[in-house]
Amino acid sequence: MMNFPLRPVVAALALAGVGAASAANSSDMPSWSFSGFGTLSAVHSNDDTSDFLGTLFQPNGAGYTRATSTTPDSKVGAQLGAVFTPQLSAVVQVVSQYQYDSSYTPMVEWANVKYQVTPELAVRLGRIAAPSYLLSESRFVGYTNASVRPPTEVYGVLAITSNDGIDATYRSQIAGANNTAQAYYGKSSVKLTSGGAKSRPSWGVNDSVDIGALTLRAGYNSLKIDLDIPSLAGLFAGFSAFGEQDMLEKYKLDGMKTSAVSLGATYDPGDWFVIGEFVDYKGAGFLSDTRSWYANAGYRYGKFTPYVGYSNVTSNIKTETDAGVLNGGVNATLSAFTPTQHTTSLGLRWDFMKNVALKTQYDRVKTGENSSGRLHSFPGYVPGSNVDIVTVAVDFVF
Repeated sequence: MMNFPLRPVVAALALAGVGAASAANSSDMPSWSFSGFGTLSAVHSNDDTSDFLGTLFQPNGAGYTRATSTTPDSKVGAQLGAVFTPQLSAVVQVVSQYQYDSSYTPMVEWANVKYQVTPELAVRLGRIAAPSYLLSESRFVGYTNASVRPPTEVYGVLAITSNDGIDATYRSQIAGANNTAQAYYGKSSVKLTSGGAKSRPSWGVNDSVDIGALTLRAGYNSLKIDLDIPSLAGLFAGFSAFGEQDMLEKYKLDGMKTSAVSLGATYDPGDWFVIGEFVDYKGAGFLSDTRSWYANAGYRYGKFTPYVGYSNVTSNIKTETDAGVLNGGVNATLSAFTPTQHTTSLGLRWDFMKNVALKTQYDRVKTGENSSGRLHSFPGYVPGSNVDIVTVAVDFVF
């Protein structure tokens, strides 16, 4: 029976191709490894007033711009690993996908050096995957996941995927269970279609427990965010012109203190699997508080894996009443920054070749009142609409 890996740790180790045990037994150092992955995908949307995006950083997608688009999910990546001593190793991962400037310019996702202090404790320095979710280490590697993509309702909350800084991981066994505790500190930045975002600094802790086929994970992330959104210059000029100093402070775009608590679980005994995550996000300024979650399940019939999923994000928008004549502009901005939507998904994965999988997925997206959800809306879009998304994708690793 075909059994693709769902756990990010397994996926990351398989791709890195760097094993501490084999390194310790090798006399030929340094040793090198190379691996790669990719997704070729086409997405169709039946709504011509919005675009479905693969990430929040893409300028357009499927729907309004073009009914069928290859840009939301298509990507290719490569990873180079090196082992210098039994304690010292390094890895670099480069990914090319559609981004803010309508290009596929490769970006460095990982570039770090790891030192194995003891058999249990490891420290990494450099650029690492931002450890926000169950699938943080493998979110770009579609082959390791059953569905076409991690649900945007949840994975769009903490959308920055890498962190520049330091982390420490401690692995231990507790009552027969494998426990992995991690702490990190650093900063990150991304460019948007209009402006950018930075975290300075961010830190977090998480812990995961493996008990046979069951994995449980809990995490906390604290982020101080700076936003650069030129389109909001007029609104802030209005605050100044009308003497709304309280509004300037309340909705300032720099030094916004945000945080998120995340919980996740997956159970995969082989023939079937279930996976789910929950994120409670505390926002600031125009970034409202949100709660998001998803649950996916599937069953493997030889090379075929049908699966279903449901994901949801709801936001606590506190309508502004104290900004005077600027209330309308403030509330419109709050709605634009705050997504509410849910998605029902149905899909089929076919592992028709070694290390290659074909996936088809149907998504029914319904946005909330006064919200375009995770969609990029255009004139004529009606909040609360149902949007049908069909995706065909080929995932591969090598």
